Amino acid sequence: MKRILALLVLIGLSCLLLADANIIQSLENDDDLSVGDRFHLNLRAEYALNKVVVPDTLTNFKVIEVKRITEAGLPAHFRLTIVPLLPGYHSFPSLQVQPVDSGNPIAYTDRFRINIVPVRAESDTTLVDIKAPLKYPYQSPAWLYILALVLLLVSTLLFFWFGRKKREPEQIKPTPAPAPKLPNWKKALEKLIALQERDLLSRDMTIQHHYELSWILREFIMYEYRIAALEMTTFEIREAISRVGILKADEVNRFLTFCDMAKFAKHKPSPEETKAMEEWLKNYLLAFEVIEAQKLLNKPQGEINAANR
Repeated sequence: MKRILALLVLIGLSCLLLADANIIQSLENDDDLSVGDRFHLNLRAEYALNKVVVPDTLTNFKVIEVKRITEAGLPAHFRLTIVPLLPGYHSFPSLQVQPVDSGNPIAYTDRFRINIVPVRAESDTTLVDIKAPLKYPYQSPAWLYILALVLLLVSTLLFFWFGRKKREPEQIKPTPAPAPKLPNWKKALEKLIALQERDLLSRDMTIQHHYELSWILREFIMYEYRIAALEMTTFEIREAISRVGILKADEVNRFLTFCDMAKFAKHKPSPEETKAMEEWLKNYLLAFEVIEAQKLLNKPQGEINAANR
């Protein structure tokens, strides 16, 4: 137990040291957690915080409360109440923290790992009654419920027997055809175009722009290749795609590293460099359109007609 506590303390200190310089994060009640227990994540900064963005891809944890706290003389901060859903070691992802004043930078918390202790052994399947069933006060006898059910059935039959009317057959309305599902590359391309239209670079929001630029490619990799890229570091993604063998893996790694330099290393690339990377991402996504068309052409004619029907 002492070794586990020491390991948890080291992990907590590592999270504080590696977190975004603008954010001070700390954990409460994170010792000896089991499934269903609650612990708290506190987020503070030297300036007032406005919003914490929790990703939709969160699976091993449930954030049940995001509380914004304002105290006299102190900038507004957040207290998140989190519940683990699965036993074992699990990683909590980075969160985006937005300031009240747009002049302050958008910050990101650091990921941390927590050990969730199982409440019982996997081989233990014994079910034990806690206590004998009790009779509620003023509980009616069983025959009264049966009588009420019989009366309800009789009333329903009489209602339909005397109150039925001839109804004209309802016209069957044609079911509208479902909207075609967009492929992953097209969804990512639409998000890239929307990001370019926002023109964050002209507003000196370099970190935010490259964070969302990296997010578009990570999300595409997650849906296209079934890799949890949104919860991985760039190094972890590099290891994963080397095993899967995705299209242009070296160029993908170079793109993610470029975005990381702008997000974490305070590197401010020139607008021309960023535009070149955006153009690469656009061409990378359009390459999947060509692959999709080639697959369609290689299908037998009967399969193509069946898909159209």
